[in-house]
Amino acid sequence: MKKPKYYKSGPAPIYIRITVDGKRAEISTGRDCEPSRWNAQAGRANGTKEDVRTLNAYLNELQMKLHEVHRQLIEEDAVISADAIRNKFSGKGEMTRNLIEIF
Repeated sequence: MKKPKYYKSGPAPIYIRITVDGKRAEISTGRDCEPSRWNAQAGRANGTKEDVRTLNAYLNELQMKLHEVHRQLIEEDAVISADAIRNKFSGKGEMTRNLIEIF
């Protein structure tokens, strides 16, 4: 959870932080949560209501997708960095062009 600089009250946005070799990258989950219901150590919301269970299931799904992206980068023998994982996860792949492909 990341509170805005001048946070007063209400739900705060939830971000995913990817850290590789001390370098960080963040991705917004598009979801938010009340800070009083957030467990920072677990990285999940506390509670048993349906909205909390749905949020935690969504966060678990995102975490599994990030692990899958990491595994794909390993299989491709690509350079593994926080930015590379973030870009592949969000679909912003780097397009490499060779002169032969252009012609």
